[in-house]
Amino acid sequence: MAFPHCTFNRLLIAALILRLILLIYGEIQDAYLTVKYTDIDYIVFTDAARFITQGESPYLRDTYRYTPLLAMLLTPNIYLFRSFGKCLFVISDLMVGYIIHQILLLRGMPSRTALKYDAIWLLNPMVANISTRGNAESLLGVIILSTLYLLLTRTHFYKGCALFGLAVHFKIYPIIYAVPLLLLLDDHYGDPVDEYTAIYRYKQFRLKALQLLDTKGDMFGSLCHSLLSFISPLRIVFAVSSASVFFLLTGIMYQMYGQEFMQHTYLYHVTREDHRHNFSVWFYQLYLGMNQQLPLVGLLSFIPQFALVIIVGITFGKDIFFACFVQTYLFVSFNKVMTSQYFMWYISLFPLILPSTKILMRWKGIMLLIAWVAGQVE
Repeated sequence: MAFPHCTFNRLLIAALILRLILLIYGEIQDAYLTVKYTDIDYIVFTDAARFITQGESPYLRDTYRYTPLLAMLLTPNIYLFRSFGKCLFVISDLMVGYIIHQILLLRGMPSRTALKYDAIWLLNPMVANISTRGNAESLLGVIILSTLYLLLTRTHFYKGCALFGLAVHFKIYPIIYAVPLLLLLDDHYGDPVDEYTAIYRYKQFRLKALQLLDTKGDMFGSLCHSLLSFISPLRIVFAVSSASVFFLLTGIMYQMYGQEFMQHTYLYHVTREDHRHNFSVWFYQLYLGMNQQLPLVGLLSFIPQFALVIIVGITFGKDIFFACFVQTYLFVSFNKVMTSQYFMWYISLFPLILPSTKILMRWKGIMLLIAWVAGQVE
């Protein structure tokens, strides 16, 4: 697949035109047809934003299960025009494509070769449809890919840490990326952080402790040596910086909205059960138990899900994009609730791992794509 006369700017313009057409069509369908183009989630976002503008809680809107930051971000839906959020999500869509392109260039791929991988996201009709209907997944995609890009460049380490904390606050599932990210920050990563007094003292303590443990020949000494080797100053800085941003944002939101914020943003998703519009492997089990109060069944479903993502994160942690892609794919596949917009979580990572695979799009790739789409037909 070649693009002899194409540049990234032209590809970006084509992607924008596709989304503008869908936005205009969506307005027409909403105005004249019974079945609306706009996603019900967008109506929920807008209603929550309206409560924000009235000085009330966004959780007065039934089924709003997100951080108040999203409702705050969409208050221009009320102040300016109702499709502001859709435009924001479209811009986020295009930004994801731009970051994908930059990451591919960072990994040594020529710009013209990268275009066919960029197109997997930018010209993907499913991606364009989901964002123009008013779904916010592309917003999270920008935050996650920016985190990975900034940490890979090594020149904006603290910004990457802050964005990771923001991503986990925005939607809790990106916490699974902590495993490969911590593995990425090994001794070969470099030392992009300033040496504050506390960091310097810990380095000195760690060096002396490792030297002491080297003299021990027992199993306990070896275990302590391995553990201390892993707990490097850089990993501590990453964990503390990211956690600080997460707890700061979460603390502010809790101060503003109290327990209902915790319940609807985080705790609800632990016990959530939904047997409608659900592709999950747990669908039938949840359907059979809808009228039976069996919260333990829902909680037990997390065991294989988290076990798999942790194992994969450790196993493939040295290849950060492959690890994150497989982690996300498994997390979505084994989640209790799976709808089409969840696929956006790993589609944004797919162009970054495809160059490393042996999949040929002409035959095997097309068959895999057909099988993937067929599995969603209801």
